[in-house]
Amino acid sequence: MNKNFSVLLFLMMISYLSAQNQRFMYEYKFVSDSTNKADIKTELMNLDTTLKGSKFYSYTSYKSDSLMRVDLEKQLKATGSINVKMDQRKGFVRYTVAKNYQNGNVDFRNRIGMDAFKVTEDRKIAWKILPNKQKIGNWETQKATTEFGGRKWTAWFCNDIPIQDGPYKFSGLPGIIVKLEDQTQSHVFNLVGIKNLGTLEPEIYAFEITKEIPLKSSEYKKLLLENRSDPAKGLRQISMDNGVVLNMNNSAETNKFMKEREERLKEQVKKDNNIIEIDLLK
Repeated sequence: MNKNFSVLLFLMMISYLSAQNQRFMYEYKFVSDSTNKADIKTELMNLDTTLKGSKFYSYTSYKSDSLMRVDLEKQLKATGSINVKMDQRKGFVRYTVAKNYQNGNVDFRNRIGMDAFKVTEDRKIAWKILPNKQKIGNWETQKATTEFGGRKWTAWFCNDIPIQDGPYKFSGLPGIIVKLEDQTQSHVFNLVGIKNLGTLEPEIYAFEITKEIPLKSSEYKKLLLENRSDPAKGLRQISMDNGVVLNMNNSAETNKFMKEREERLKEQVKKDNNIIEIDLLK
């Protein structure tokens, strides 16, 4: 093979792989409490894509958890105990979504109580592609609609970026999703930027879990509903492993902490009544 042709082929391969490893940054605006629609939360989300698949996660939570982990490791090394300061933790979105382009599986990872779970799904999203077109920012887009998770959705996708992916579990359109919103506009994703990650694999999200429990979708829903009815159950079952203890001076202080924490958890659940897959709560 001609040497110059080999070099050209190599450069073309590098360019192709580089083009596939991209980060799509979405601004996610959502209403978590349907009784208070004026309270709109905003989170910066990343969709990292490669030839094999993608990972969708909260950049806000990623950075916060990374900094907190460093702090806790320092505490543990210095004192043998940890003092978790909840005000250190930023970000509203704790779940992650990984899509496998080869087999079509979607892995949803989340924590319920003190445990980490992985739900693998292979359900396809049935899109209806419409002729409507619209320019959103710098992207020429086309309209599509679907029903998913108990909601009706409208998406605008860009054919010029032929990556069949998008935010959360949404994929399957002939281009990247630029905008996605449900009918009530409680959940709105807007593409705000694209970054080429080069030939390196994107960094693994901070929520990488080593001891996760696999669940079926029906099992996850059952566990989710049980936890919402008693959100402090996991907290009461905390075991003091490896000499790591909560920084409490006496049982009275511990009881006070537990009671206050339980009330906060119940209030959080009460206000978190408008999740993205609303049919999980039915």
